Amino acid sequence: MSIGTVFINNRTQAVRLPIDVRLPDGVRKVEVRAKGNERIIAPVGQTWDSFFLDGPTVSEDFMSERASQQQAERESL
Repeated sequence: MSIGTVFINNRTQAVRLPIDVRLPDGVRKVEVRAKGNERIIAPVGQTWDSFFLDGPTVSEDFMSERASQQQAERESL
């Protein structure tokens, strides 16, 4: 776990990130989400990218034996 520092800069709270967890050089804006006392920082527009690109994947045979379902009869309009 890396530890950063919080400081005030021109009446704005700022966080200095350690080198090993800094954001990529091209990032100029971030989204900040509050969850209790935690703050989650992610580059703007990339919040879910790492989850979908780097997250766990399913095997090739995932749901291959799923039974197909019959569509329910509905009352006509």
